[in-house]
Amino acid sequence: MRLLTFVLGWICVSHALCQEPLKIVLAGDSTVATQSNPPKDRPTLAGWGQMLNEFLPKMNVVNHARSGASTKSFRTLGLWDRVLKEKGQWVLIQFGHNDQKMQDPARGTDPATTYRDNLKAFILEVRGTGGKPVLITSVARRVYENGKLTTTLTPYVEAALAVGKEMEVPVIDLHRASFALFQQMGEKFCQLYGPSVEDRSHFSNEGARMMARLVAEGIVREVPELRDYVRLQPPPPAGLPYEVKLTTVSKGYDGKTCWVHPRAGAIPGKTPSVVLTMQKLLLTGSDIFYALNDVRSEDLGQTWSEIREHTDTLGRRTEVDGTIVAACDFTPKFHAKSGKLLGIGHTVRYQGDRVIENRPRESSWSVYDEKTRAWTPWTTLALPKEPKFYNAGAGSVQRVDLENGDILLPIYGKAEADKHYRVTVLSCSFDGTTLKFIEQGNELTLASGRGVYEPSLIRCDGRFFLTLRNDTAGYVCTSEDGLHFSAIQPWKFDDGSELGNYNTQHHWVTHKDRLYLVYTRKGAHNDHVFRHRAPLFMAEVDQKTLAVKRSTENILIPERGARVCNFGITEVSDNETWVTVAEWMQTLSPNIVIKPDNAFGADNSVYAARILWKD
Repeated sequence: MRLLTFVLGWICVSHALCQEPLKIVLAGDSTVATQSNPPKDRPTLAGWGQMLNEFLPKMNVVNHARSGASTKSFRTLGLWDRVLKEKGQWVLIQFGHNDQKMQDPARGTDPATTYRDNLKAFILEVRGTGGKPVLITSVARRVYENGKLTTTLTPYVEAALAVGKEMEVPVIDLHRASFALFQQMGEKFCQLYGPSVEDRSHFSNEGARMMARLVAEGIVREVPELRDYVRLQPPPPAGLPYEVKLTTVSKGYDGKTCWVHPRAGAIPGKTPSVVLTMQKLLLTGSDIFYALNDVRSEDLGQTWSEIREHTDTLGRRTEVDGTIVAACDFTPKFHAKSGKLLGIGHTVRYQGDRVIENRPRESSWSVYDEKTRAWTPWTTLALPKEPKFYNAGAGSVQRVDLENGDILLPIYGKAEADKHYRVTVLSCSFDGTTLKFIEQGNELTLASGRGVYEPSLIRCDGRFFLTLRNDTAGYVCTSEDGLHFSAIQPWKFDDGSELGNYNTQHHWVTHKDRLYLVYTRKGAHNDHVFRHRAPLFMAEVDQKTLAVKRSTENILIPERGARVCNFGITEVSDNETWVTVAEWMQTLSPNIVIKPDNAFGADNSVYAARILWKD
């Protein structure tokens, strides 16, 4: 009996191990087809079907799409019979471009009659083999008139949607998604997606991959049975000492303003209380911020209070000459010595809805009252009356609080006539009521772009590490005392290649004696994202060489077309660290504002990536 049980068990296991992956078969035209031998004048020519396996790694993707095919010619050429013989569990069908060619009797179909009839026949015949059909509307062409994207495919798109509804078949509206993307990004950028400047219908490798991604995202939305097979981003590296639980604090926006700068402070307790501040951004301007708000969680982000605006204490103010001044880039952190939540940022000044470029700038700060859950009116840190502190503040920085209560606060600044920002670390005292300057460390400089700015400081295993932003690269340096730093060096991977982060901030995470960098970078199929500011990565840093360990790189926040920058790090407890960030709903010109009906479904989500440590 035991032998029989063992044999039956082995047979079941063997069958599971040897079971073939689900087969998904593609039927379509040249925008889908595998382009094995692209022409010399279009060497990057590719169809999205040949890229789909990247997003469906556990499925067997069989591509029978053919260049020039329509719903009519695909059958007459015998290609449809090949699709049916595959007996795939799923068949994805996209036609329309060549069905439009009514002057060609071998291919043209009427969207009101024959095109619909052909799609219905495909559906019934796939079902006859035991498969499940999915319709895909025709991918948009990149044809612009006076800078505005146009389409002639609407009748065929509407026909496919109608047939899907009638026949109860899932429809992935690739036309809508691709049209939204091409319209958002504009004609000049979208040349990246074509195999040549002249070809506005077909795709380069990068363009085909992007269309495959849109199809995969459509599968997630429209085909629930296949959701678990879709992989939109690389899996985490094996052996990481943490797992990430991504939660959403809020989502949704009106297309006029959006939430930015979400950063949190954790007030210790049996279950820490988390207070997160953020503020609204005017989407039609550049860095036009309004009053700071806060929202609070008592259950580690499972639920959140209503968002409260603190106009009186953390709002804008009008100066004597009519200049508007606001506190922004604000980071709350619990100050253990005083038992207070202290938020520090900097000021920005406006004339109308424009930032005053050559302006005074200070570090702004405010203290949170745990009993009343109110903030003190923001005030500024008094610094020596020296020209170099004319434009100097602590916006978007990480600080280090020492055991004696003193604060090491990195700032960046310049004199009124200077071109380049410089970075330094201030030693400050804080007694729970007042933040005071004590002394300044050495100054770090770089005569490139706008200099170095938005520094972040951390202490790990007895040493201090400082990051610095520059227009063309990120930089790093170290210190033994937190005030006097070594020469800066550009960030690199441990294989010697450039990290690829530039013109944006990056921050630190530590756990025990391990040091991590959180950053964005180019080279992640993210050219469509402003300054490559998504996705948001985290990787361990070699503390001796200051190199990022490529093998540990992990995505914390996914990319949905919007940048995820201006983020914060919160040490919630010994076992948990948060990274908080919002989808910033502006992108590349000419269409700067990302619309609510965008291609990737970005909706100004405010995320908290909960890093749960395993040790």
